[in-house]
Amino acid sequence: MRVFLELMRPFNCLMAGVAAIIGLLMAGGRDVQPAVLIFLAVFLVTGAGNAVNDYYDREIDAVNRPDRPVPSGRVTPRQALMWSYALFAAGCILAGLLNWFCLVIAVANSALLYLYARNLKTTLLMGNICVAYLTGSTFLFGGAVLGYAGMAAVLIPFWLSSMATMSREIMKDVEDMEGDSHAGARTLPIVAGEKLSGIVAAIFVLIAIVLSYQPGYGTIYLVIVALADVFLAGSVWKIVKKDASGSQRALKLGMAVALLAFLAAALRHTLI
Repeated sequence: MRVFLELMRPFNCLMAGVAAIIGLLMAGGRDVQPAVLIFLAVFLVTGAGNAVNDYYDREIDAVNRPDRPVPSGRVTPRQALMWSYALFAAGCILAGLLNWFCLVIAVANSALLYLYARNLKTTLLMGNICVAYLTGSTFLFGGAVLGYAGMAAVLIPFWLSSMATMSREIMKDVEDMEGDSHAGARTLPIVAGEKLSGIVAAIFVLIAIVLSYQPGYGTIYLVIVALADVFLAGSVWKIVKKDASGSQRALKLGMAVALLAFLAAALRHTLI
């Protein structure tokens, strides 16, 4: 069973689930039952996306990440695919218990995760845009419990997360150029080169930093997000130094701290 949990990448699932809960809180949701359903639905759908991605990426991972479950032989490709289908179904069922808004987002995101793994990953920029949206949509999913008004309340974290993720995805493509080239992928670094890709990635980070300044979210938010911006700015420096791996680490740290900042904003909103 451990290898199937590894396919899901539990830490990524946990972070996605927490983001959805924060989205719920920022939208004004306070009930425990919807929060539990939201967390589990996002956890499962995210895990499904990671599993199906490993299925379709098995040849690329054999070059870039041979220790992963499928290329290492610890699980068969068919087992990984069936596991992803089961997780997608379970996540969508739980989303349907919330409301139609959540069900539509869960089904749409499941379809996008599948298409990303099967087709979009190797398509110029479309794969990056897809992952950027999916990352930000965890906040939308939490807000969707309260309908249109709830989703409108979480547009800032949605866009900030999407912009930072877009940068990270481009830099991941820079790092994975060898394996992607071997698999015939047409990523931005392969088509346009590492230098232009770095410039585009840096622009997305700078947009995220600008979006992070939200005085209406309170002083504690501003203090925490200032630290997040330090890491985000550090990722730009790493990009300039052509350190793709370092820029990804800085972006991960920045996004994690930004999540704490949004949690502070959510708790402030809940306590008011």
